[in-house]
Amino acid sequence: MRLKKSILVMTILLSSCAPKHQKPASTWLYGYGQVEKVNGKVKTLTTGKFVHGNMKVDFSYSFDDKGNVIKIENKFNGDSDTTKYSTAYNNNGQKMEAIGLYFDSGKSIKEIYKYDNNGYLVKCIGNANDSSPDTDRFIYDNAGNLVEHQQYFEKKPLWIFKYKYFYNKSAVCTGVEQSMTTWRDSFKIGHKDTTRYISFDSNSNWLKAVDVLNDTSYRKITYY
Repeated sequence: MRLKKSILVMTILLSSCAPKHQKPASTWLYGYGQVEKVNGKVKTLTTGKFVHGNMKVDFSYSFDDKGNVIKIENKFNGDSDTTKYSTAYNNNGQKMEAIGLYFDSGKSIKEIYKYDNNGYLVKCIGNANDSSPDTDRFIYDNAGNLVEHQQYFEKKPLWIFKYKYFYNKSAVCTGVEQSMTTWRDSFKIGHKDTTRYISFDSNSNWLKAVDVLNDTSYRKITYY
């Protein structure tokens, strides 16, 4: 069975967090209806999560030298699946969309990520084969940080995530607060979680993070 919904346990970690007052070279990390902007020209990124000392989720991302995801491998509780991506450009060389293909029960499934004119990923069509596919919509602030993530099911809002970021004196992002509301409470009652980033590489991308339950996530990143 497709493991898309398992990514929800990683939602708080997959939020865009660019350094304040800086616009370094960046790479878009996407897949499973999530987006993140990381610093530098990333070649590979592996991320996992430990819960009570046991590994639960492991994702491996591969990128081309333009910052596009070309493959995601997902390992979860002994199961695994792979999504391969291609990126489409217009005649002016501007990114238009990224298309991912994977197999579920022997059937080819397509998901589409849409770029806006600023180069931001603003929409994900989770299963483009369906007549009424799941969709995700992304809203950013002026610094390019993801501040709101809306998830839709059958064209109706299902969850809304909002993000607040924390920085140190060196303008490095050190954590994120996520608030979530759902259709069940008419989006009026929110649930908040906070993740702290406690280890970084030379590009100010976090390598180790601790969530509100004291579960630990890690990343290994290589660059072009």
